[in-house]
Amino acid sequence: MNLFKIALKNIKKSWNDYTVYFLTLIIGVSIFYMFNSVGTQGIMQDVSKSGNTSVQMLISAVGVVSIAVAIVLGLLIIYANNFLIKRRKKEFGIYLMLGMKKKKVSRILICETGLVGVISLFIGLLIGIFGSQLLSIIVAKMFAVDVTKYKFDISVKAIIITIISFVIIYLVVLFFNTRVVSKYKLIDLINAEKVQEKQIVKNTKVSMGLFVFSIILLLFGYVRVAFYGKDMKNGFEFFIHAVIIVVATFILFWSLAGFFQTAISGRKAFYRKGLNAFVIRQFSGNMNTSAFSMALISILLLGAICAFSSGFSFRTYLNKKLKNATPVDLTMRIWCDDSATFLEDKSIPLSDWASEYLILPVYESNEVSTGKMVEPVIEEAKGTFMHADWDSPENVMRLSDYNKIEKAYGRKKLSVGENEYAVVSDFDLLNQFLISSIKMGNVLNIDGRDYTPAYDTVNYEYILLSGLSANMGVVVLPDSVIDNENGSFTKKSELIIANYIASTKGERYDTDEKLMDKIGSLSEASMNGDLGEDETKLMIITKNQVEDSSIGTSVIVVFLVLYIGIVFVVSCAAIIALKAMSDSIDSTRRFKILSRVGASEEMRKKALFMQILMNFMLPLIVALIGSLFILRFIKGVLASVGMVSLGPGIAVSTMIMVIIYGGYFLTTFNACKKFA
Repeated sequence: MNLFKIALKNIKKSWNDYTVYFLTLIIGVSIFYMFNSVGTQGIMQDVSKSGNTSVQMLISAVGVVSIAVAIVLGLLIIYANNFLIKRRKKEFGIYLMLGMKKKKVSRILICETGLVGVISLFIGLLIGIFGSQLLSIIVAKMFAVDVTKYKFDISVKAIIITIISFVIIYLVVLFFNTRVVSKYKLIDLINAEKVQEKQIVKNTKVSMGLFVFSIILLLFGYVRVAFYGKDMKNGFEFFIHAVIIVVATFILFWSLAGFFQTAISGRKAFYRKGLNAFVIRQFSGNMNTSAFSMALISILLLGAICAFSSGFSFRTYLNKKLKNATPVDLTMRIWCDDSATFLEDKSIPLSDWASEYLILPVYESNEVSTGKMVEPVIEEAKGTFMHADWDSPENVMRLSDYNKIEKAYGRKKLSVGENEYAVVSDFDLLNQFLISSIKMGNVLNIDGRDYTPAYDTVNYEYILLSGLSANMGVVVLPDSVIDNENGSFTKKSELIIANYIASTKGERYDTDEKLMDKIGSLSEASMNGDLGEDETKLMIITKNQVEDSSIGTSVIVVFLVLYIGIVFVVSCAAIIALKAMSDSIDSTRRFKILSRVGASEEMRKKALFMQILMNFMLPLIVALIGSLFILRFIKGVLASVGMVSLGPGIAVSTMIMVIIYGGYFLTTFNACKKFA
């Protein structure tokens, strides 16, 4: 019998052992191909041609992340392969007893591993090719590209990248396999089944003490990050707290393994019910030998949950903001006395490219500063904005001018009395202090007169186009207050709101390009603070910029979150599944003893179900508890750009976890139940 036939026969014989291994390889290959092929799909080339530069950014980001993903998948495949080798040590020992040379055994193993890899690679690529079509359509729709011209595409580049990556991984796997066979003695291989995994003996009292210590350490780390993380002055301080959380997690699982069985056995009514004692002993033994891997899995699951929740929530927020964020084609703010003349000097007079436009003055006064707008709660505000300049003048507009903006944007006009003011802002983090001040009746004293709020809250609106909530405050006052010749107001800039003569998206891109050629470098220098003393400060934001930026950011965030999160979840689930299968095979003799003493098949399968469920659930529960704290910190960070809800992301995260994690659990149980 040649090597190929022996390898094929061995794969068929060990199919149940290979189930999770095959599944993991196929998922890994398909995911790797799908995400690396999207940028080369024909429909995505149409996105690039439309003028959106985000596709190239997406391709670059996926390329960088793919390196890390390849390393994670490589380590996972090596771990899974190591599990299979351990299961078959006795088989290799028999080959040697029958006179087969170690080199030939190694060749059989190489042939077998290679065959599994080729089959998995072929099926994974096939699934990935079809899956990438759906993925590219979804992405194209997210970029608002017409998909009616869609055609089936296969990315040769992505196939080559996938094959090369997995060939490298398999060369490493084959190297490990060859070493395994060569380093073991015949007696070790024959007696492999009799050798139990090393048990880490622990003192129960010491373990309980370490467990309490780990809980305290975890709470300290999580509470500090959740409630005070945004106040940490540098990345190193945050890194220290992250290390504390990681170390505490490892101590938690290691210590729990030392007293888990003792603690549960104390509840005699529960412990002696049915096969609970058997399940607890089995699970405790597993924890004793895999505390490290369980802790690592919990940390990776924590990362996946937080990535899914924050990433998808951020995407939902961006899409929601974009719906009403671009009512006009362009907004421009120029810090000069006559913006129309400025544009004529740049050879782009308004009449050449704008079908309709508004030019509105923006004023400043030292008597209307940021600090005075939140004066009743300024100490609390300073705690949130530690580096803010509270003496900085706020932007101020006439009521009549602001209502022209409201009309242009299709919004309801403001109504402000002679001794009143209104505040316009869509910056949520600042709004909480502005609203508190308004509700407390914050009075502004301007040029010797008091002005009270015209509304009981902030007018949640923007001035300049933006995909994010970037308007940090505009104070609207009666025209007479600003027009007072003896007043303190000074005109600082002009705001231009315009619609293009161009009507199609392509024509608008052309107009954008024309404007940017003339003043784009100046606008960029303004935002970066690189203006010279004699240069005019300006800010230009177009509808196309906002749409492309928001959609591009949304797609990139979703891609990276899905890519990293799915790989993390698959890796965690696969490691647990392989360990659970190994434990189930080792427990075959114990299940037979249970059968002899009267335990029915239903009871044994239920016991196995609970044993596997506990292996899957414990790391997940620890991760879920930790995510409550980390997501609170993430919510605070995202609030700085106006996002206040993580609900949509948590819902999507739950769905993905149920499908992938739950799918692995069911696959593992079905593969193991024959051993009960």
